[in-house]
Amino acid sequence: MTVTVKTGADLVVPPSVQRRAGIKTGDRLSFKVTAHAIVITPIERPSYKPSKSELAAIRNGEAEIARGEYVTLSEILNDLDRPRRKGGAKTTRKPSR
Repeated sequence: MTVTVKTGADLVVPPSVQRRAGIKTGDRLSFKVTAHAIVITPIERPSYKPSKSELAAIRNGEAEIARGEYVTLSEILNDLDRPRRKGGAKTTRKPSR
């Protein structure tokens, strides 16, 4: 497809080209300009951005690991495998006389 650039008009990427490139409404695009060429690439959105409190918890955890305060995976698995203690054993009532 060929498009003629006119004075005073914005350059528009035709919808058929957008579909073929996988560009959708709301996508962020990166433009790289070289001699006689413009390369347009979509910028992927981060899948998850942690909150400030989550970042603080991560920093605290990393500091604990640096100090040597950590639990190994085998210790966690051993704790999970231990049988849980029951609240109390049921006893049979003694019959009254």
